[in-house]
Amino acid sequence: MKLAAAAALFVRNGGRDVELKGTVTHAPGAQVTLVDERDEEVGLAIVDPENARLRVISTPADGFTKIDGALIGWRIERALAWRKQLGLVGADRAYRIVHGAGDGLPGFACDVFGKIAVVYAYGDALRAVGKLVAEAVVGFARLDGAVVKLRARGGADAVEQDVIGAVPEVAIATEGDVPYEIHPLGGLNAGLFTDMRDHRRGLARFAADRRVLNLFSYTGALGLACARAGARTVTNVDTSAGVQAWASGNFKRSGLVDGQRWRFETGDASRFLQRAIKDGEKYDLVVIDPPTFSPARGGSGWILDRDYPDLIAKAAATIPPDGLLWLAANTHELASLGKLAFKGLKLANRTGAILEQGGLPPDYPTLVAQPADRYLQVCLLRLS
Repeated sequence: MKLAAAAALFVRNGGRDVELKGTVTHAPGAQVTLVDERDEEVGLAIVDPENARLRVISTPADGFTKIDGALIGWRIERALAWRKQLGLVGADRAYRIVHGAGDGLPGFACDVFGKIAVVYAYGDALRAVGKLVAEAVVGFARLDGAVVKLRARGGADAVEQDVIGAVPEVAIATEGDVPYEIHPLGGLNAGLFTDMRDHRRGLARFAADRRVLNLFSYTGALGLACARAGARTVTNVDTSAGVQAWASGNFKRSGLVDGQRWRFETGDASRFLQRAIKDGEKYDLVVIDPPTFSPARGGSGWILDRDYPDLIAKAAATIPPDGLLWLAANTHELASLGKLAFKGLKLANRTGAILEQGGLPPDYPTLVAQPADRYLQVCLLRLS
């Protein structure tokens, strides 16, 4: 397949997700050799029309002539070596072993949870190679099994999946010395977001003796970090009663069973804040880690860049002077979380100082040629 000059230059400069333009004559999942306008080879790619991408898996410098188990195994071996250097690998540990183009596997991601791996293939055209990724991860990381989840564009909860080896319904994985319950065969998310590992550790520094409110709490990991660090109280809020039971179980695994200190409220975050404001409740640290989009609220659902400032304003109304507001955003499209925070605080007639900002951890490498891949933004503010 011949590339335009700009696309060929993009690959030569390190790019691995090439925009697919025009009429596609190749079948989804087809392996193609990419050449420039002089017919010089620039790479081997998988055709992914669902995402309008050519996924470049190899370049001539790699020395491979096709995308097969040997190439994928080489990629996984290199990826695992980096995670070992970071000190993340262990018999029951949770970490990311493959992060897309940053590990030479654009269109794929893989988390390891103890003895199980969860592989994400971001399009149907990638499903077959996703199985090769799973087999290589199981082999090199010496795991019991893996599940390949076909993650449709748009992040729908319903996923198709393929199982490699032995994968249980429920597993336990640890982050440091903290155990978490993992559901590898459940929906799209297995129960722990590994990209937040360093931020959970950092958040713990600010939680001692504080009244903590954890919104969009999911399985409670951020709230648990605060509780283990000596928070006075932690209130976790999520729309799903099922994940609240899951979160409660995670607290209990850490010996945190005081129902007065550790609360699990099922409901909408915005409505919870409205009620908290009405009742005069105060929280010294509010944690907000929302989805980019969710239909759970009904109507137009939750859209991050539209709805976040209003939620920040409501949260600010529950935070006393010198209290803390911890914000996260998970999207490639948001230019600045700080600007959303400014809008929200302006609505609340409050001011704030940024104490820390952060992003992805080192087991989530991204390419310099693809800056939009760095999707995670975290911002900690002290309010006046």
